[in-house]
Amino acid sequence: MKWLFLFMERALSKKRKNQPTKKRIEHLYGTTVGNIDSLIIRVNPATGSVEFGHPMSNVYSEMSYERAKGPKVLTRIPQTARSVSFEAEFALETHYDLVFGVDTNTRTVNGRNVSVTGVISYKKATPPPGKDIFWKPDVAFAWEFIDLRTDQKENFGWLSAFEELIRRGVIRDNHRVGLIVDSDLGNIPAYNARTKPVFADTSLPQGVQLIYASADAGSENFANRVLQAADKASNQVLDMIAHGEVKFNECDKPSEWYEGRRIVYIDVEEGEAIPY
Repeated sequence: MKWLFLFMERALSKKRKNQPTKKRIEHLYGTTVGNIDSLIIRVNPATGSVEFGHPMSNVYSEMSYERAKGPKVLTRIPQTARSVSFEAEFALETHYDLVFGVDTNTRTVNGRNVSVTGVISYKKATPPPGKDIFWKPDVAFAWEFIDLRTDQKENFGWLSAFEELIRRGVIRDNHRVGLIVDSDLGNIPAYNARTKPVFADTSLPQGVQLIYASADAGSENFANRVLQAADKASNQVLDMIAHGEVKFNECDKPSEWYEGRRIVYIDVEEGEAIPY
C-alpha cells in the first residue's frame, strides 16, 4: 500500500473581500488500495477537480494555515476518488445532498450542567443570479440535556441531531449527508470508515460523513459558517436559559445518559427560543 499526498499552496489575493490575515494552504489526501506501481491522475479542465484512476480510501481535501504550535486545520471534507476538488463549495455540492452543522456547548446553570446541541441544516436550492451553488437554511433547533453523563458530549449531540432529523423526515434513506463538526478531528477518518464507534457502541449511520470545520476561524468558507451558526444557536439558547427567558428544564425525562432533555426550537434571525 502507498500513501498518496498531493499538495497545493494558494495565497488569496489582497484585493479580495474578507481577505484572511493568514495564508491558506490546501491539500488533497488519499490512500491507494492495494499495491500499485503507478498512479493515474486525471484533471477535469472545466471544474479543476481531480480523478484517480485507481481505487482509493480516505480521500479528502483540507485547508489549513501555519502557526507556531503546528498547522491549524480549518476544513477537512471527505470526497471520493472519482472527483476530489480543492474548491470546498464544489466538493460539498458534488458529494452531499444535505449538510448540517452540529455544535454542543455546556454551562453550569442553577447548579446543573446544561448542555445544548445547536443544529442547523442546509439543503440545495436554485442559485440566485451570479452564483453557481446555493445552500438554503432549512431546519434549526437545539437539544438541551441536563447533567449529561459522558465526556463525549459532542458525539452524543451528533447522534441526537441525526435521529431528530430522521424523525422529521429531513433526512431520507437515499440522502448523502455531510455532518459538519468541530471536534474529535483525529478520530474522524475511523468514524467515517465505520471502523470505530462514534459513541458507546454506535457507529456513524450509513450515508453520513463527518466534515470537520473550525468554529473559531475560516469564516470565508461555507462549511465554517455553517458550524459557526450552530455554535451561535447553542450559545443563544444557553444565554436564554441562564437569564430565565426559557423556563428551566423540569428534568421529568431522565435516562441512562441524562437527567432531563427537551428540544428547543430556534429562530436564529429573530433570536427566539421556544422549548418543546
